[in-house]
Amino acid sequence: DAVVKRDIKVLMEDRRAPAGGVVTALSDVLVRMNVAKFKKIRFQTHENIGYGEISLPEEEMHTRAAVLLFDSATSGGAALAGLPLEQRMPAVARIGGLIKNVAPVFLLCDGRDIGVAERLRDPHYEQPCLYVYDSYPGGIGLAEAFLDRIDEILLAALDLVLRCPCAEGCPSCVGPRNAEEEIDTDPKAAVETLLSAWVGKHPHESA
Repeated sequence: DAVVKRDIKVLMEDRRAPAGGVVTALSDVLVRMNVAKFKKIRFQTHENIGYGEISLPEEEMHTRAAVLLFDSATSGGAALAGLPLEQRMPAVARIGGLIKNVAPVFLLCDGRDIGVAERLRDPHYEQPCLYVYDSYPGGIGLAEAFLDRIDEILLAALDLVLRCPCAEGCPSCVGPRNAEEEIDTDPKAAVETLLSAWVGKHPHESA
């Protein structure tokens, strides 16, 4: 598994609207990717057992992205602000991975067809945000489709976390915990707390 450094530059914003408990934007973006190293993953458990150095040229791609802005006036922004500062970035990053796993079911695509990138303070939007972008030059409509079904995707993500029987995260939900690198002692609990407050209700509760 590769450790990829991503830099995203917003080229043009098409629209912005409240949706899914956050403010969403649909934008043209330039994604710069550089593979810095690769993870050594243990077979079956997906535990990280080390890193190997690698040197590859930087890649650029002009594509489309759905941007989730955690504005302080939204339920998502308030939920994020309610977490301890050291938990915010890891929690958003793990929600990004969770969305990458869940969204393809609704978008009828492969997990590799979308990319995610989190920013605790994005230089363009000047607030925390999560990018969900098409992994193809020019985009193939996945960013637009994601925004159309954002409520269903977020509810399904929370449902997956709540139903998963693991204690602190696993490859099936928020990802396995790396005790050597993470400050947070229970990443699954942090993600569940954030998503529950963000979505506003559990998937099995009536409206």
